Amino acid sequence: MNRNTPVDFSPVTRKIQDDAILTLRYISADDVDILRAFVNSLSFGTRYFRSRRGDQECNRDRMLQRCSPNPRECVHFLALKANHQGETVVASARILFEENATTCEVAISVADASQLHGIGKRLINALLAQARARHRTGMHGKILSTNQRRIDFMRRRDFEINDSAEGVSLKIARLVL
Repeated sequence: MNRNTPVDFSPVTRKIQDDAILTLRYISADDVDILRAFVNSLSFGTRYFRSRRGDQECNRDRMLQRCSPNPRECVHFLALKANHQGETVVASARILFEENATTCEVAISVADASQLHGIGKRLINALLAQARARHRTGMHGKILSTNQRRIDFMRRRDFEINDSAEGVSLKIARLVL
């Protein structure tokens, strides 16, 4: 397999800790509204840790770009929780692949109410499988230094946490694959 070839992934449905049904699948262009609702529903703190701005709301055009990634450059998963109104996005995770790079960048966001239910672990495992299938030698992600929960999460997944060259407010999580 070519290092830029998209990897097949079939949706996975599982029960999670609160007996809810969780589906993990690729994002699609039809997910614009539910992804936008997810991002806009995040608390100020979670948004801040995610984008370094807590007051940011995502517009429809930006969400359309996120929901239609080039599979050679990005793999984006959603975790959806079934409810009486259909499905709600409870987490989003993606890997960015740069052409001719041997590593990739990872980003994960989990809704406040869905944190500590094993969803992040399922997402990072799916992302790791994608990176390995594309023959990447490493994965990295940026974390605000004040986001101790994310730092601890990444350490439990065997990522090494170091200071960033951008300053003390940012950490870099790295994993050799």
